[in-house]
Amino acid sequence: MGYVQDDTKAFVNDAILRDKDVLVEQYLPQTFWIEGQVPEDFKENNLNIGIDIFKSFGYEDEEKFCTIDVPVKVKNVVLKPLNESKFFLDLWQHPSCLARMYKVELWSDIHFEIIDNYLKELASLGEKVATVIVSDYPWAGQSCYKVYKNPSNLYEYNMVSVSKGLDGKIKCNFESMDKYISIADKHKMAQEIDLFGLLGNWCAGEFGNPVEGYKDPIRVRYFDESDKVFKFINNTDDLKEYIGLVLNHLIECGLWDRVRIIADEPNNPEVVKECIEFINSTVGTHQVKYKSATHDQNFLDRAKDEIDDMSINLKLTIQNYKDIENLKKKINNNGGILTWFVCCFPEKPNSFISSPFVENRIIGWYTYYFGLDGFLRWDYNLWTEDPWKDSSYKFPIWKAGDMFFVYPGKDLKPVRSVRVENLRFGIQDFELFTMLEKEKGREYIEVELMQELLNKKENAEIKGFGDIELGYSLDNCGYDKVKKYVLELLERL
Repeated sequence: MGYVQDDTKAFVNDAILRDKDVLVEQYLPQTFWIEGQVPEDFKENNLNIGIDIFKSFGYEDEEKFCTIDVPVKVKNVVLKPLNESKFFLDLWQHPSCLARMYKVELWSDIHFEIIDNYLKELASLGEKVATVIVSDYPWAGQSCYKVYKNPSNLYEYNMVSVSKGLDGKIKCNFESMDKYISIADKHKMAQEIDLFGLLGNWCAGEFGNPVEGYKDPIRVRYFDESDKVFKFINNTDDLKEYIGLVLNHLIECGLWDRVRIIADEPNNPEVVKECIEFINSTVGTHQVKYKSATHDQNFLDRAKDEIDDMSINLKLTIQNYKDIENLKKKINNNGGILTWFVCCFPEKPNSFISSPFVENRIIGWYTYYFGLDGFLRWDYNLWTEDPWKDSSYKFPIWKAGDMFFVYPGKDLKPVRSVRVENLRFGIQDFELFTMLEKEKGREYIEVELMQELLNKKENAEIKGFGDIELGYSLDNCGYDKVKKYVLELLERL
């Protein structure tokens, strides 16, 4: 395993390296990550992993120093692959960042090879959503233009190539967007296709809004064939034409039932409603489905009838825990999904490099405990200029690791982290609870198996912005103990 540094420069064993050899620095303990999969037809109750340790000095012959035996108990319970899991995992992808990190041309063949590698790994976690970006800078580069410490380019670019013909009509080349969706489909992680950049774009004031008379700062860059220069769409007629072309293309491709137009943390329900009406007008009688990552109680109360799929942050989850069952039922009955999320806050639980690893595991537990469909997080692969050397960015507002779950590997593939593997463990635990629920019921699992470790829901405290106290245990052995018991119960069924 490899060390990285958090915001305080403390060394953390987070990266799970694929290197066949590493330089072990003096006074830094070297840890190893050992994993494997028990064959489904394995008949024994136990297996043993033998780890031989060798040593040598100078030119002396190598000799075996010792063997470490690791006994593994095997239960006769089979977990389906996570891409068949009921857990709705929604980690946002940043494809433009991949091109920057590997210094390849945007949307080139090599870029899509890299995208393929990263989506394949993400799909192994049970990812259900393809992130499709259909305007420029929907997050305004996370305001990276204002950050001078560890300066990094965080802009995301439109997957659609846009031009305006000599006749003044907007034209679109959807090749890159279609290819991205095709790769996600290949890896079975496009159950949902989320369109970013059409609703709830960020930073209208300081970053600018090129479309006159439109309240959402949509930025669509195009090539003007008349003037032979690049421009941005600056009027609602061209914008309506562009949005219509994008949405109708997805309709024609037979993807419409999977498409959601997503807004990230909107806080003005009136503006959202106005923009929804505008977008709806671009596709005639076709029903457009909308999704929101919501952190504002006022927006949740006033706009939930406009939104088909919803993700609420942990604060809203706690505030509304008594109403979640009804909200989820309403959303599910309309074909939607209700998830929860954390971002740069709260301090805990979270997925920072400095976070206890078990806080990634309990994501699956709390998803089940609160009765939600899954979990959303804005990060999978957004990096500083060199995350191996310095991943601290916007500290203390952001913390190292807030932007990514995987590291960029030299072989064009992601390097997994202990954080993302603990997330995987938690999703597997969620699946085990779901399997047991059929026999024991939800109340038994929540009260008898979870409550002691996770604390009572009503005891959760919101102490301030970013300061939430759930009262969960940090003892990973406690979670392992419950998992072992669940496996024993399932084995008897």
